[in-house]
Amino acid sequence: MKPASILITDDESNIRLTVRRALESDGYMVREASNGKEALEAIERQTPDLVVLDLNMPGMDGMAVLDHLKSFAAANKPRVIILTAFGSIATAVRATRMGAVDFLEKPITPAELRQTVRSVLTEPELDAPPAGVVDIPGGYDEALRRIRKALRLADYSSAESLLEKAADRKNQHTAEYFNLLGVLYEAHHKWRLARKCYGKSISADKRFESAQVNLRRLYELQTYGRSHEPVKLGDESDDILYARLPQARN
Repeated sequence: MKPASILITDDESNIRLTVRRALESDGYMVREASNGKEALEAIERQTPDLVVLDLNMPGMDGMAVLDHLKSFAAANKPRVIILTAFGSIATAVRATRMGAVDFLEKPITPAELRQTVRSVLTEPELDAPPAGVVDIPGGYDEALRRIRKALRLADYSSAESLLEKAADRKNQHTAEYFNLLGVLYEAHHKWRLARKCYGKSISADKRFESAQVNLRRLYELQTYGRSHEPVKLGDESDDILYARLPQARN
């Protein structure tokens, strides 16, 4: 079987070298581009299976590349993993809405890179399922309360903006932040990213029940097409709220 081809796009040569060495050690065919314009030209010449794309580049940045890729025919459109600076996860949310399938935070480790690339290349993307009503408990501080309210009302743009402000206040490390980010990704049908964020939430606080419930519920939905557990936005709540979120399916 022909090895998968990967295009690395980053303006920093040391990062391209690190990524190239890690991926070539796994047998992938790797090409490089130092900016967005070079990346699009390389994709037009020979479509790779995957593009590892830095967002912050001079000239044509990663967002501009994603915007151009939207006009490409499906047969000429590779999957994209974006590289984002640590603490800029809200930017990664916007990128995934523009077509990226996963993200990696800099500085990246070879192990995380290999695992993410392997998952993206081997796991098929699910079609967007129909919406279903699920229960959502509320609670916590004012910033998180407003994010929950936006999610509850299916106002994902506001939730995304509020999450970005939460990240600016250094809340991106918290279990609550990643759990809410996972709910936002799930609402956008990004199942792999939702699982990733729920996992990050559990890593931040192994006792945080909401992320454990959400990760288990999403697994049941994708495996069995149903789950009896609600989407949880927090562990402390006085009332049950409702939101229209899409449900995964197998």
